[in-house]
Amino acid sequence: MMEKDKYIEIAGKVADGTASEKEIALYNAYYNAYQLKYPSWAELNAQQRKEMLTETQEEIYNQLHGHARKSQIKLWSRIIGVAAAVAAIVFGVFFFKAPGNPEPGSGSANYTNDIAPGKNTATLTLANGKTILLSDVKTGVIVDASKLTYNDNTPVISNEERNLLNSTDKRSLPYGRDDGAGRSLTLATPRGGTYQVRLPDGSKVWLNAASSLTYTAPLNERGGVRKVELSGEAYFEVFRNKNQPFVVKSKNLTTTVLGTHFNISAYDDENSTRATLLEGSVKVASPGLSGKEGETGSVIIKPNQQAFVTGSTGITVKEVDAEQAVAWKNGKFRFRETPLQEVMKQLARWYDVEVVYPDGIPDKKFTGGINRNVNVSEALGLFKFSGLKFTIENKKIIVKK
Repeated sequence: MMEKDKYIEIAGKVADGTASEKEIALYNAYYNAYQLKYPSWAELNAQQRKEMLTETQEEIYNQLHGHARKSQIKLWSRIIGVAAAVAAIVFGVFFFKAPGNPEPGSGSANYTNDIAPGKNTATLTLANGKTILLSDVKTGVIVDASKLTYNDNTPVISNEERNLLNSTDKRSLPYGRDDGAGRSLTLATPRGGTYQVRLPDGSKVWLNAASSLTYTAPLNERGGVRKVELSGEAYFEVFRNKNQPFVVKSKNLTTTVLGTHFNISAYDDENSTRATLLEGSVKVASPGLSGKEGETGSVIIKPNQQAFVTGSTGITVKEVDAEQAVAWKNGKFRFRETPLQEVMKQLARWYDVEVVYPDGIPDKKFTGGINRNVNVSEALGLFKFSGLKFTIENKKIIVKK
C-alpha cells in the first residue's frame, strides 16, 4: 500500500490539476481501497460527518507537524486547503470534485445555467480621462517614461494613434508631456478580470478582480517616495530601492516597504483591510479617523504575518499561511475555516455574479481549494456535502439552507 505521505502529495496534485496520468491512477486505486474499508459518506448523519472531518483533519495535521520532516510540514501548509482530498486517506471521500449528479439536500446545485471563469482584462485610464481597453489575450502591461507596451513587448496602441494623441493633447499619454509635471494613470480590472502591470521603477503588481491601482508618473515624489493607491486586492513585488520607500495607500492601511513581496486586500465591501507579507518586512500604519496624516498605530510585520484593520479599531497582527492569501494570484481558490459569505464574495467577484441568500446567510465555514479556471458549477462542488442548495439563474447564485 502506498505510504501516507506520498498519497498526501499526490492528493494535492489531483486537487491542483497538476497530477500525471500515473499519479491519478495511483490516487484512484488508493481511494477505492479506502472506500471498501470505511462506510459510505451518504450513510453517515450530519453529526457523524462533522466529527469524522474534524478527527481526520486533526489526525493528519498532528502527524505532519508532530512527527514529520520540515519538508513534509512545508508540504502540508501548501495543501492544507485540500483537506477533503487528504481526508480520503481515512474515510474515502473527495468532496472537492464537482458532482456529476448532485444529491438533493446535500450541497446540490442547478447547473443548467453555467458561468465561465474570469480572464485577463483591464483598462488603463490616462491623465486626460481617456481609457484604453487592454487586450484580453495579453497578461500584463509595462509602463515607463517613454513607451507603453504589453509584457511581450508589443505596443498597447499604434504609432498612428500615439502621434494623433500627442499632437492634440500632450496629457494623453504617459510619455506625451515634456514639462515635468505629474501624470496620473489608473489600471483597473472589472469583476471577472485580472491583470499585471510593471511600473516605471521595475516593481510588478498583479491586480485581482474588481480592483484598481493609481499612481502619478514619474512615480517617485520629491521626497524620494514611490507612492500608489489601491482599491480592491493586489499582490506586489517591489523593486528594492533603499533610498526611495514604496508606499501603498489603501482603504484604511498605509503600507511602506523598501523592496519585498506582499499582498493587500482592501475591498470596499469587506469589513477589514489586510496586508499579508511573504518575504522581507513592511511597515503598516492605520490613518487617523479624521483622515489626517496622524496615525492610530503602526506595526512592522514579518513573513507569514498578516496585519488587518476592522472598522475603527487599531491594527491586529496574526500568523497566517501567506501562500493562501496569494492563492488567487497563482490561479487558485484556497480556504481554511473561511465563513461562507467570504467564500461566496470571492466567487462573486471572479465569476461576476450576484449571490442571494433567501433564507439568510448560513453560519458555515469551509476548508478546501480548487483552480480558478473552472466554470462556476465546478467551483460550487466545494459545497457538495454542506447541506446547502445552490441555483444558478443567469448571473445570480441563489443559496438556500
